[in-house]
Amino acid sequence: MSHILHLGHQVTDLAGVEGRISTDAAGFDVDLDVNCIKITTTETASVPFSASWGAPSGDVWLGFRYRSPANSGHIIGTDGTFLEFYDDANALIARVRTERDDEKYHAMSMGDTNVDGGSSFIAASGQAYWVDVRVQVGADITIEFYVDGVLQSSATAPNTGAKGKPVRCIWKNHGLHDYYTNTTCYYAHIAVLDGVSTIGRRFARRTPDLVATYDAFSGGVDAVKDGDIATRAASDIAGQRLSFSLAGPTGPGGASTIAGVHVKQLAQLGTAGPTGIAGFLRIGGVDYDASPGTPSADMPSPVYSTWDLNPADSTPWTTAALPTEVGIISS
Repeated sequence: MSHILHLGHQVTDLAGVEGRISTDAAGFDVDLDVNCIKITTTETASVPFSASWGAPSGDVWLGFRYRSPANSGHIIGTDGTFLEFYDDANALIARVRTERDDEKYHAMSMGDTNVDGGSSFIAASGQAYWVDVRVQVGADITIEFYVDGVLQSSATAPNTGAKGKPVRCIWKNHGLHDYYTNTTCYYAHIAVLDGVSTIGRRFARRTPDLVATYDAFSGGVDAVKDGDIATRAASDIAGQRLSFSLAGPTGPGGASTIAGVHVKQLAQLGTAGPTGIAGFLRIGGVDYDASPGTPSADMPSPVYSTWDLNPADSTPWTTAALPTEVGIISS
């Protein structure tokens, strides 16, 4: 079972980023992707976007790259909100907020009472940071806020009211700077993991390129490579396959460890036909199928397949062994 709850920052991954995808290289790591989210706003105007995921079993870890607003200094002009986390009953359980008095980003746990953590983080003007947040929910709610791998703020509050684990995050983009005119910040490389730390983990996004060994889905590879949710590849018989080569960044050079290979697809059940979908890798002429997932019948939903080890020989992944052909199979 995959520990991936969410990967990606594209229009098909998030709510509220239509028209905000940018190729401005200031906003992303070119070893990992080809674009970012660009948010332009005034001091007090909120420009939110959000990610949602299925119910987690462990602590939720959120990681992403954040380039702070490029204002004249790290001045915060009003108390604001950076991140908000909600459970499946839409109850607010934790946030990262900004404070005018000390110009810092603070973790806040919102259980039976709201507990505000101290902070050591002030965002420099126009600086890129790797942000990681851990939210732990049980008898207490604990939130930990890390920047570049260092804990900057944490807070814990009792949870006798039994609020649930987070299933949604909103990037509020409110009160992050002290400009009366517009300024800009960027986000990219968003990952949400179940019980696995995001600190130090990087995900290179590769996308379908050319049709490969299999082409049994109607619509073919062109329907899944255009980034348009309205054009889809479809299967009406269980066991059909579609495979393709990959394009895009291959990850940072000199990476010490490759923790896994993941195939993400957005899928939706039809009114008849197959009831499941899985990713597969094709290595050395052999297909290695993941366990199938069951997508929603109501809307496109993400299905993740993960290989922690090279399935060809059960050894840790190396750059040389990464698959050059991947695909999907109906079930």
